[in-house]
Amino acid sequence: DHLHGARRRKKTHACESCNKVFPSRSKLERHFLIHTGQKPFECSSCGKSFRQSTHLKIHQLTHTEERPFQCCFCQQRCEKIFPSSSKLQRHYLIHTGQKPFGCNVCGKTFRQSAHLKRHQLTH
Repeated sequence: DHLHGARRRKKTHACESCNKVFPSRSKLERHFLIHTGQKPFECSSCGKSFRQSTHLKIHQLTHTEERPFQCCFCQQRCEKIFPSSSKLQRHYLIHTGQKPFGCNVCGKTFRQSAHLKRHQLTH
């Protein structure tokens, strides 16, 4: 049976401008806004525009008293708010100076695992 052991190919969608590959057409379309400069999601309170609807929703919290995940290090200075506690925790690393992800080849450290992975490609 030719179906046994056959692997399904992952559909990929490549950006014509930078060749970056995405798993879905919708993610490619969202990415392409970087190249066009379009920011289709506009705040009705202040007019500020965003590329992604989720970024608009987070921004809109700045017009209310609700601050679900606010940085206590900098609430007086930058008033950063986050959609989840994990993103707030990642933000805290900026203030603490911690870089928990280390390269096992050269020892260079990073705040985010994605940055470490990108760095490791240079070895």
